[in-house]
Amino acid sequence: MPAPGRPRCTRAARAAGLALACAMSARPASSAVLRDNLYDVKAVDGREAWAVGNFGAIYHTADAGKTWQPRDSGTKTPLFGVDFAGRNDGWVVGKSALILHTKDAGATWTRQTSPIGSQKPLFKVRALDARTAWAVGDWGAVTVTHDGGENWEDRSLTDDVVLYDVSFPDAQHGFVAGEYGTLLATDDGGATWTKRPVGTEKTLFGVSFSTPRQGWVVGIDGLVLRTRDGGGTWEVQRGSVAAGSIEELGFLEALKNPGLYGVQVAGRYGVVTGDTGMVLTSTDGGETWVRHELPGKQQLVWLRAVSLGDGPEGFVVGGNGFTARIEQDRVVLPAAVETR
Repeated sequence: MPAPGRPRCTRAARAAGLALACAMSARPASSAVLRDNLYDVKAVDGREAWAVGNFGAIYHTADAGKTWQPRDSGTKTPLFGVDFAGRNDGWVVGKSALILHTKDAGATWTRQTSPIGSQKPLFKVRALDARTAWAVGDWGAVTVTHDGGENWEDRSLTDDVVLYDVSFPDAQHGFVAGEYGTLLATDDGGATWTKRPVGTEKTLFGVSFSTPRQGWVVGIDGLVLRTRDGGGTWEVQRGSVAAGSIEELGFLEALKNPGLYGVQVAGRYGVVTGDTGMVLTSTDGGETWVRHELPGKQQLVWLRAVSLGDGPEGFVVGGNGFTARIEQDRVVLPAAVETR
């Protein structure tokens, strides 16, 4: 992923065509306020969103991304994940197993005690409600709170595997994606987790389940997989499940199929984001995907995350402060520059 990590994470990114840890040279034409690499975004609705990134950066927009205002996180630690349960209650996670919490709509952020060792970064957090949230990260790190963060339980795996994303379509059904084709599933609210085969050992960076049965995972080499039965079986929508090096694929082919990092499908609409300005959108519930070409140097920037609010509107964030707004099947750049 495009964040500090272990060498093998960088190796996985290289297999996608560009090493994310090194892909920092692009300078997209986004708001001058935003210069930090942004790793995650949460759309509260179609106009309001939160974004997090390097140097403890937390940003908030309430005008559909026209302006982003910084918020004091109280840390310079890189922040990798953000999620809210409604407008008031939210969590942010980051390097050194950092967990931050707000219960006043982001006006203030307080550090919560993490049970995960400080050598393990947390990459993603999902808030199910104001009391329950799950976070995942490196070295199989998994943690959960059921009391608003007063106490966090260590539910880490015994396996040494990087876990990148977590999705809960409802309170009982959850899914975690990671390297080596890892997909974990629960149908009892996280009391137990079982591994579901996805037909590949490629790293999976993103997972989104719109219902307990309908889900998508994305990963290196432009891979998009879809399940209709809760992860029992998978179909390839894009890319290949077969492992291959850049030398085997060819450099130009690798650029055509860059690593994919973020995915969300909500109702009829879906968005996938990735390396080299990759944006895929769907208007048929994730049945088919259309690629959008970003202009100029923005084709070089990595796009780390997407979040859709209530309905077809949402936000995309990425390297060097990149932000864009999603409006159904349109990608709307700052200063009203659009791509189709």
